[in-house]
Amino acid sequence: MGWVAACVLVGMLLPILGMVYLDVLQMKQEAKQQIEQVEKLRRKIERKERDKEPSTITDNPVFDRVRRPLSLSLPRPKELE
Repeated sequence: MGWVAACVLVGMLLPILGMVYLDVLQMKQEAKQQIEQVEKLRRKIERKERDKEPSTITDNPVFDRVRRPLSLSLPRPKELE
């Protein structure tokens, strides 16, 4: 009697597990599509920021860099001394 109950239980669980697995695959595909949309929007915003003209000198990222003096000491060639 226990074997019959085990077979019936497995027979009922297999379709349920199949439906859960298909649902997981569907959610994975939807998540992938949403990630692609977010990446596309991020690239669009980055392109827009990169192409915009700076309105002031502080908006320009080139001027935001810290400029350090060149501190390399190079030996002078003997011919110049």
